[in-house]
Formats: sequence, structure tokens, C-alpha cells
Amino acid sequence: MTFLASIGAPYIPGWVELSPFIADLWLIGTIVAVLLTPFFVRRPNAACGLVALVGLGIALVSLLTVGTGNTSEKFRPMLVTDDVAFFWKVLLLIFVMGVVLMWFSTTASTLHEGDGPEFFALLMAATLGMSLMGSASNLLMLFMSVELASLPSYVLAGFRKTDRIGAEASLKYVLFGAATSAIMVYGLSMLYGLYGTLQLYSSTAADGSYVAGLAEVMARTGGISALLVVGIFGLIVGIGFKVSAVPFHFWCPDVFEGASIDVSTFLSVASKGAALVLLLRVMMAIAEQFGYEPNAITTSIAAVIGVIGAITATVGNTAAYVQTNIKRLLAYSSIAHAGYMLCAISLLSRTSTSTDFYPAREAAQAILLYLAVYLFMNLGAFTVAGLVHRETGSEQISDYAGLGRRSPLLAACMAVFMISLLGLPPFAGFVAKLNLLWVLFQNGGWWWGLIIAIAVNTILSAYFYFRVIRVMYLDSSTAPAFVGNPLGLGLSVVCSVALLLMFVGFSPLSNVTHRYDRLESAAATGAGPPAAQASRAAMAPRAALQP
Repeated sequence: MTFLASIGAPYIPGWVELSPFIADLWLIGTIVAVLLTPFFVRRPNAACGLVALVGLGIALVSLLTVGTGNTSEKFRPMLVTDDVAFFWKVLLLIFVMGVVLMWFSTTASTLHEGDGPEFFALLMAATLGMSLMGSASNLLMLFMSVELASLPSYVLAGFRKTDRIGAEASLKYVLFGAATSAIMVYGLSMLYGLYGTLQLYSSTAADGSYVAGLAEVMARTGGISALLVVGIFGLIVGIGFKVSAVPFHFWCPDVFEGASIDVSTFLSVASKGAALVLLLRVMMAIAEQFGYEPNAITTSIAAVIGVIGAITATVGNTAAYVQTNIKRLLAYSSIAHAGYMLCAISLLSRTSTSTDFYPAREAAQAILLYLAVYLFMNLGAFTVAGLVHRETGSEQISDYAGLGRRSPLLAACMAVFMISLLGLPPFAGFVAKLNLLWVLFQNGGWWWGLIIAIAVNTILSAYFYFRVIRVMYLDSSTAPAFVGNPLGLGLSVVCSVALLLMFVGFSPLSNVTHRYDRLESAAATGAGPPAAQASRAAMAPRAALQP
């Protein structure tokens, strides 16, 4: 018998098992294509941007064509392909396509010719990491996907090599990232040492035996120990850094100000969205094994996440009061919105008496809907900021004076984005925030405190959002009029119209997010203890809400 025969043939997954990961495979192919592009063209920057755009488009179409599929038991210990992961990847690909279009209209001319291949390879690599974060179901894969998203982002933040502010911002980003990554991996090692498994979900091994996952072992063990506190703390620190949750948010305003406008836009949505979906998956897997019943572990974690969410929203909104730079203002705005979404993840136990209320599905739906709206709000606001900077060379809010006269269409779009970020009708920011409040209201209990915190913060944020509108329409300026780049102007208009349509068509949007609110069950299919089987039944898709 040969050595190869003795160790057995290597496992090669088939198309059925690989198809749910078609978008990730296309992203890998796009990275390779971008790096090969300079060998075929003389001016690679624009060509690499087009290759990245085409690759993202193919990945999106392929993902929509294939759909969610079922997670193979071969992949389940590492990656899952549930509805939430599918919907997140769709949002991510649409958003990154918008970022590439924004690059063409705002900063393409400032990028040194020949740097395009590296820039877009890094952008695609970070996108791949954020896509995998939405599917990670193993502590090791969790850490690897976070690092795959983070390391290219550090370089992107300081990509403008001659810019001292960008280099300083990148250094701060690296230092914060290194510290939080070290704390996270230490916490994950504590969880592994405490429960003896890296798998988040239970699964069925190749020989048919049942393998209990981290969530199930934690529920079976019960009780709070010092090692568990350290482990959960490390996990929250690592993911909280990506979300820009207080007190791990200090890097965010400096990086947003120092990085190019397209990179700031990318980090404002993609990084936060990926981290929120990942945190949602981990916490809801644990809560499912406890049957969403109040207990020492999930109640403590829920309280911590809820308090962090409320404080994050408050710090983001109050710090934005004194900002004079539009990118720093939008950075603190993104911190506040991340705080709102964190409040939904605190729904780890059921206080509601309604038999139709399942915290995991309600939290997932609220976050997915919020991200779908937030995508267009931030992409549009940063695009307008980039176009104004391209024409005026300034990022100061005071230089938006008279924009309503100088560029009426851009000013109108910016007003739409400010009103939507505040959460007022007739734009989709209102329904996204209202939907989030309704989910918290349905569960009742101490979540009323989070409802009050979000409402108060919404009132507080009115000042700095309306300040931008006031400067554009009420402050006078002698600066000349301008039209702006047609591509960027079109992208801004599309985002504005999308926010209006999502407000008018809220019911279809709500139905779509309800359709894709199912997270993978924490127990292996057809196996596991009775409590886990009951949880799987509760997590079944909502057939009545299929559009």
C-alpha cells in the first residue's frame, strides 16, 4: 500500500457544496484578475477599477442565481450559508460596487498611476474577509476572517503615501487593531480551553457521530466563571473594534479624516455591517441553546451589549456636535448608528409573551433592514462630500455655504441624506429606525430603556444634521457655481431615490428582510438534545412572509 493510499484521498468538495460560496470564489478570482491586469494595459488604474467592478457584478449575479442553499456538513464546522449570510453578502457586493463607482467620480485622478492594482486588490481582499465574517461558524475562522478584513483595511487607510495625515491615521488604526486582535484571540483561546471546541454550531461528523458545538456545551455547563467572562470580553473587544463601539471607537474619526473619501465610505458600512452580523451569529447561537430564556449568562451578555449600544449612540451623537470637518461628522454619525444596531443584538432572551416573537429572527431582520437603508445613506453622503472636495479642495462644513445656489442638485441630495440619517420621513432612515424601535418594543422589559435612549439620541442628533442643511441653504457664499462629476452626481441621485422608494415601499422591503432573517440553528440537523430540536423548529423560515 502506498503512502497516499494509506492516508486516504483528499476531500474535494463538489459543486453542490461549493455553490453557496460562489460570491467568495468570484472575489478570489477578481483579486487574481486585478493583479494580472497591469501586464496587459499601459494605464492600469482605470482598467483595474473596471475589472473590480465587473468581478463584483459577476459575484452578485452568481450569488442571486444560486441562492442560499444548504450548508454541507463538511463546511458547517467552519462556515455556514444561511439566509442572513446570503442577504449580508448581497448588500456587501452592492455597496462595494457603489464604492468603486464613487472612486471613479471622486479620487481616481488623485491616485498615482500604477497604484491601482494594489489598491483594488486590497479592496477586494478586505471585501472577501467581510464576506466570510458573515458566514464564520468556528472560532478560528472567526479570527481569520476578521484579520483578513482588517489587514488590507490598515493599508487602505494609509494608501495615500504622500499624505502625513493619512499615514498617521493608518498607524493609529494598526495600533488599535493589533491591541484588540490580541485581546480577542486571548479571549477565544479561553473559550476553547473552557469548552474544548472551536465550533460554534453542533454538527455531525463523517462517521455519523454527533459533535456538540460551543453554544451547546456552554448551555449544558451553565453558570458564569471567570474564564467565561474573560472569553466573552475578548470576543466583544475584537468585534467591538470593527463596529467602532465605545470605548473602542477612537480610531474611527481620525482614520475617516485621514483616509481617502472612498476608503472612509467603505469602512463606514462594510466593516461595521460585517462585525454586526458576526456578533449577531455568535450571540444568537448561544441564546438559542438556552431557549431564549432569561439566565445568568445571556442576561449578563445582553445587558453589556445593550449598555454599550446606548453609550455608543450617545457618544457618537454628542461628539458630532463640535465637528467642523464633514468626514469626522459622518464618522461620529456612523458610530451612533452602529450603537443603534447593537441595541438589537441585545435581544438574547424573550420577555415578550407573544408566541410569534423569536429574538434571533427579530434582531436579524431589524439589523438587515437597517443595513440595507444605511448603505444608501452613507454611500450618498460620502459621495456628495467627495464631489464637493473635488471641486473646492475643502472638507470643512463651512465651505458648504451657499451650496444650494452653487450646486442645487448636490445640495438637495445631501439634504436627503442628512434627513434620512436623522431618521425623519419621507425617507427610509425613518422606517429603519422605527422598525428597530418596534422590535425592541415587542420584547418589552428593560429594553424600554434602550428605546428611550435611541429616541433621546435621535433628538440630540437633529442639531448637527440640520446644521449641514442650514449652512448649505442659509449661509451666503461668493464661491462659483459648479455641476460636479456626472457619474458621482448620478450615484448621489440614485441613492436619494432609493431612500425615497424604500420609504414608500416599506412593506416589500420588510417582507424581503423577514424572508432572509433565519440564522443557522445551533444544533446539527436531525441530531442533538430535545431542547436544541425545539430551537430548530422555532427558527424555521416564515413561510407566511415570503413575498
